[in-house]
Amino acid sequence: MSADNVLADFRLALRGLAKRPGFTVAAVLTLALGIGANTAVFSIVDALLLRPLPFGEKSDRIITIHSTHPTRASDFDWDDSRVSFPDLQDFARESRLLEETAVWIPRNFTLSGEDEAERVRGSSVSPNLFSLLGVAPKLGRGFRPEDAAPPGFEPVALLSHSLWQRRFGADPLIVGRPVKINRRDVVIAGVMPEGFRFPERDDLWLPFKPGEPQRGNRTSFGFATLRPGVQIAQAQDELAGIAARLAEEHPDTNRGWGVKLFTFRDQAVDEGARVGTGAMLGAVAFVLLIGCANLANLTLARGTARQREMAVRTAVGARRGDLVRLLLAEALIISIAGGLLGTLFAVWGLEAAVASFPEELPYWLRFDLDPRVLAFTAVLSLVTALAFGLAPALRSSRPELSGELREGARSGAAMGATRTQRVLVAAQVALCLTLLVSANLMTRSFLSLQEAKSGIGAEDHLLTLRLHLGGDSYDPLEKRRAFLDQAAEAVAALPGVTSAAYITAIPTDDGGSAAVAVADGQPVAPGHELGVTVVGASPGVFQALGTGILEGRSLLPEDAARERADAALVNPALARRLWPAGDAVGSRIGFVERNETRWFTVVGIAPEVTYEEFGDATPQSQLNVYVPYSHFAYRSMGFLVRSSQDPSAVATGVREAVRRLDPGVPVYDVRTMRDLRVYTTWEQRFFAQTMGGFAVAALLLACLGVYGVLSYAVSRRTHEIGVRVALGARPAQIVNLVVGEGARLGAIGVAVGAAGAVVVGRLLASVLYGVDAKSAWPVVAMAAVLLAVVLAASYLPARRAGRTDPMAALREE
Repeated sequence: MSADNVLADFRLALRGLAKRPGFTVAAVLTLALGIGANTAVFSIVDALLLRPLPFGEKSDRIITIHSTHPTRASDFDWDDSRVSFPDLQDFARESRLLEETAVWIPRNFTLSGEDEAERVRGSSVSPNLFSLLGVAPKLGRGFRPEDAAPPGFEPVALLSHSLWQRRFGADPLIVGRPVKINRRDVVIAGVMPEGFRFPERDDLWLPFKPGEPQRGNRTSFGFATLRPGVQIAQAQDELAGIAARLAEEHPDTNRGWGVKLFTFRDQAVDEGARVGTGAMLGAVAFVLLIGCANLANLTLARGTARQREMAVRTAVGARRGDLVRLLLAEALIISIAGGLLGTLFAVWGLEAAVASFPEELPYWLRFDLDPRVLAFTAVLSLVTALAFGLAPALRSSRPELSGELREGARSGAAMGATRTQRVLVAAQVALCLTLLVSANLMTRSFLSLQEAKSGIGAEDHLLTLRLHLGGDSYDPLEKRRAFLDQAAEAVAALPGVTSAAYITAIPTDDGGSAAVAVADGQPVAPGHELGVTVVGASPGVFQALGTGILEGRSLLPEDAARERADAALVNPALARRLWPAGDAVGSRIGFVERNETRWFTVVGIAPEVTYEEFGDATPQSQLNVYVPYSHFAYRSMGFLVRSSQDPSAVATGVREAVRRLDPGVPVYDVRTMRDLRVYTTWEQRFFAQTMGGFAVAALLLACLGVYGVLSYAVSRRTHEIGVRVALGARPAQIVNLVVGEGARLGAIGVAVGAAGAVVVGRLLASVLYGVDAKSAWPVVAMAAVLLAVVLAASYLPARRAGRTDPMAALREE
């Protein structure tokens, strides 16, 4: 086969498609939507799970080191993502399989100067972290070991490229100049490359100074690189042995503690994102398969109408291979056009998706059409051409020569084509049901998140925000508490504000602080203490939350003012767990910290309030203890402002009130509770909306498939229907005959699709909230909807068949 023959086939195919513009446009658009959706979703999957990380040759060797405590796992979900710095030093010193280790500790910084004070997300890092990652500054120099050696405040810093541009106007002379960070002069050592914001969205890095770290303080995030050729499982075994030895040498701080290693990607991409993107990829694949089935049906129908054409070509010397090539050329042209248009759709879809995200994506996550994604689109277009074009090409290239030339196209309409079309339609219905059930589960899960009770009264009247008290001017603790008290008082005095309070954890957003608790007089075996969530709060916090105390009293100003404040509140879930007899008030609860236990007296029972994001609750996060702020005196604090009007209307006044007290204190993350719920559930919204869109597309395509096959069947059986009517068949009987055929196709598809829907429901169970994935009702309900739509699609050709004029039908024959 020469190139000239191939070009001739494509020219003939183009002329043939141009003569049938309706079919060509419908086919190209169908494939463009399917290929575009697959391209967009594959781009997301590729960015999340497949694309090499931006760390050069070390990308596949960078790991994270986590602490584990399996004996506590039965009691609560321990936050094991951090490690003790002395433990990490021991791992680095004794390991033969780790090439290098480093530390990253998240921080908030206040950047001030001529412009308004700004909170900047950043971190303290080991001086060698960026060399470990294989990344060097664009301007200036990186950190040196001596940068972390002197005592006192960090003298140098590195800026992200985006912060350098936004705050300093991309000034090339910034290197070596001091800037105000946490109200101290810090010299800028360098600017990192464009786009680099390790580990996700950091803009400012200072060298980490360990000082005198305690082995029991697990506050550092550990990173390491494996030596070339070393597998992560080998390093896991080695570090587990080192951790076991440390537990023997330091039983007070390390008993029961182990270690677990993860690749950087496995640590960064959680299960919900993996399951959600996997479900989306399966969904778009189903949509494309349904579209291909539709096109195959259309091509089969066209093939029957073209039997006379194929017979003529055969009669003048065309071989079967020539006919197959011609028909495949048509399919390939349609696929290429659909792939090109689909690529454009994918670009628009990705831009719209990213624009809808309420927060920045991690810097290493880019949803774009790189060469890998474009190669996927090209291969997909080719496979699609074969998927919908090969079977019709083989079928249409076998014309009954003498019959076609003698009797015309009708005699070539063999029943085999109809059987193939029926199988394709049943498959479409089956795939559609699976998609409908998946979309139903994810949509109901998202709606459950929106309706979930947070425990806050009148959420529509609550404003949340954060502020950061950086620098020595807010040391010691008493200065921070005094400023926060003044800020709460100033905000509460604003018009429209009914109460204001500060708190270490904003409800439904960040979960609070993990602690190990024991009840006085209740012996607990070491390693089996109870995990709780501790919230530091100011007096009046429950008025701001719009709730009251269930029993006892709330926190009072004198509780916070005492040098050794020991008042605490517990929620009902914790009270039932530790004091099932109902005598929680007046009892003591202790927090175990290394070799000491801090004791608090329970003065009241607080209402149930959700602090972890909806859907992320753990046994630990549901057991809450409230203590005076002085025990958890963070520099970054949350504020709760209750308003008698729309809370967004008082946001400007709140900012101004804080600025009047100290213009160097940045206010950030200002959101109403309604906005906060949108912010914390955007991933579930995105997955639900996307799956819903794919399900609707699949439903429409399945309906078109049923309608097309039955319309084709009616047109082929015009003579038979005319005979039936001539012999006395009533229009209703003809309608029932055709609708019954559609019902049978739908029933077969639903029966097959139900099994697939059950399997998919089980796979989605881990990311669903408030939805029973094992329930049969979603399958039954969606099957009923699908059958109803199939019957509706069947009725249109059935009604046309019922109106057949027998004389006209017989005359046509």
